[in-house]
Amino acid sequence: MLFIEANTTGTGMLALEKTQHLGLHPIFLTNKPERYLGLERFSESVVVCDTNSSGAIQTVINQQLDLPALRGITTTSEFYIETVAELSTLYGLPGNHPTAIRACRNKARTRALLAEAGVYQPRFAVLDSLDDLPTHSAAIGLPCVVKPADDTGSNEVRLCLSLDEIKAQAQRIWRMHTNVRGQRTAATVLLEEYLDAPEYSVETFFWEGGCIHIGITEKSVAGTPFFVEHRHIFPAPLPAATMAHINETVERALRAAGITFGPMHTEVKLTPHGCAIIEINARLAGGMIPELIRHATGIDLLEQQLRSVAGQPPRLEAQPTSYAGIQFLLPPRAGTLVAVHGIERAERSPGVEQVVLNARIGSSVALAQSAYQRLGFIIARGSSAAETADHLRQAHEQLAVEVTP
Repeated sequence: MLFIEANTTGTGMLALEKTQHLGLHPIFLTNKPERYLGLERFSESVVVCDTNSSGAIQTVINQQLDLPALRGITTTSEFYIETVAELSTLYGLPGNHPTAIRACRNKARTRALLAEAGVYQPRFAVLDSLDDLPTHSAAIGLPCVVKPADDTGSNEVRLCLSLDEIKAQAQRIWRMHTNVRGQRTAATVLLEEYLDAPEYSVETFFWEGGCIHIGITEKSVAGTPFFVEHRHIFPAPLPAATMAHINETVERALRAAGITFGPMHTEVKLTPHGCAIIEINARLAGGMIPELIRHATGIDLLEQQLRSVAGQPPRLEAQPTSYAGIQFLLPPRAGTLVAVHGIERAERSPGVEQVVLNARIGSSVALAQSAYQRLGFIIARGSSAAETADHLRQAHEQLAVEVTP
């Protein structure tokens, strides 16, 4: 099984372990091994190459791998799903068509497809020039959300209250020529209507043309103007009719985008006018949501992604046992991370399954403006959404983040 990079919250290293448990040998391609905590455990499986070059990856595949033995190509990183789709198609391996992945990867394309399909979403406009700003802002209204069309983790996503704020944010996005992985960006500014409504994500899985609805995650976001997700609860405590409406809307959106294969993570808001599609992510959820689903239902979505990529039918039969949640640890201020106190106490708190610190002691930290600034997380279980949230709160209160200026 060939992996092209991974996310950095831990799912990527879990994927390598699970690949081994499936009896397959993982090969991990990366341009920066030090990016991943724990990768040293898989040093024999790591190949360093330019993962931002399809040609360089093809050279590795053709010269260093046993092609007849290659079962699939995958990633847990949003930044490489397009590359995976292109290579999977090239080598005749399972996956979505590149056109569908490009449509999801670029949020401006997603918006256009959903508008054509009549799927409910925020009003939007692509800002090509500041000369168009008065017209677009009048059509969308203030405040509005300004975001790059092809980033992830809520990076450079900002709620803007005025034309001056929109102008400043747009200029920041236009100046971003590369993303955090060194890839060239689209430098496209997307303006969206701000929907002040509860936020959820919908986890689905496509196999042999069918869409399987795994569940809905309740999401909590830190205060504006940024949109940093700081807590998730799975499953979301929603009435059956509401869940059916959300699932139907999401499936319409995914089919409009051309998705036919694998896990999908779709972000929505539940407004008085119905379920609005916020973003389509053509990949497994990040933020350790697959681990929450595993704790709550027994479904190991990461394992099922690997099985499907290897051409094996996914096992998606749920056995609901509990609720599960995650609380992210955010820096209290900018500076140098000196210590995180109370980890052992948090681990002993009721319902806690895991306490993880991702940030390195001694590293520079900043006030969180995106998922990239989160320091770690707590995972807990409970018999209800409310109890799970309470367990997370109690454990979080045991932790003290020490940051010096």
